[in-house]
Amino acid sequence: MAAQKKTSLHEGHRERLRNKIKRYGLEALEEHEQLEYVLYAFIPRKDTNPIAHALIDTFGSLRSVLDASPKDLAAVKGMTENAALFLSQIPALYTSYLNSDKQKEVKNIRDAAERFMARIGAKNREHLLVMCLDERGYHIKTVEFTSDKRNVIKLDRDKIVAACVHCDAKIVLLAHNHPGGSLTPSEDDINATNRIAQALQMVGIRLADHIIVSDREYYSLAAHGCMVEPVDMDRSFEQFAEDLIRWRRQIADLRD
Repeated sequence: MAAQKKTSLHEGHRERLRNKIKRYGLEALEEHEQLEYVLYAFIPRKDTNPIAHALIDTFGSLRSVLDASPKDLAAVKGMTENAALFLSQIPALYTSYLNSDKQKEVKNIRDAAERFMARIGAKNREHLLVMCLDERGYHIKTVEFTSDKRNVIKLDRDKIVAACVHCDAKIVLLAHNHPGGSLTPSEDDINATNRIAQALQMVGIRLADHIIVSDREYYSLAAHGCMVEPVDMDRSFEQFAEDLIRWRRQIADLRD
């Protein structure tokens, strides 16, 4: 009888939470309530409220919970392996949502930056994303490169160009994250970006921007004047030589 009464109390609480979501939306809930609601589907016969509180207490915030590994999540009292796996995949699900068919058009740099921030902004190691677009600015594919080193990702020109050619891209956006540091590009970032832009131009692809991201902010190299117009390889030899001198001078000026 006592067990039946306890179950009834749980169901009553769950129904009140569902009604709150129906009326005000998920964003109206506290972080622990959002977790509590999501866990209903994976832990149907337990009160998920204390589990949600334990998750927030252990990791510090909803974002930190969702960024945790399945192993660490499963170690929290009351959690199940299925629930832990699902929570850990929510950020990836959100990234897929941003890149779904309804979101294929990349409208502007802010739109692209938000996708980059959602995917790699909170990573604790540097990641490089190469977003390939067609001539209309529609997303074809985003290629990801990772590094074994925490704060260093190599901007490998040949691999980036090969990936873009393989995708038949016409426009490209680069992005990498700076874990826990300033978003200001390094001299190597600027030099490598301009060399990649020149290499892409040689195969008929335009590098529109290189964006450095954190979990909440971004820095556009193009908007801050860190990118130089590539040399047009189809011009006459004399014009090409003049453009090459101009290109080298402008890159040198960026360093000063």
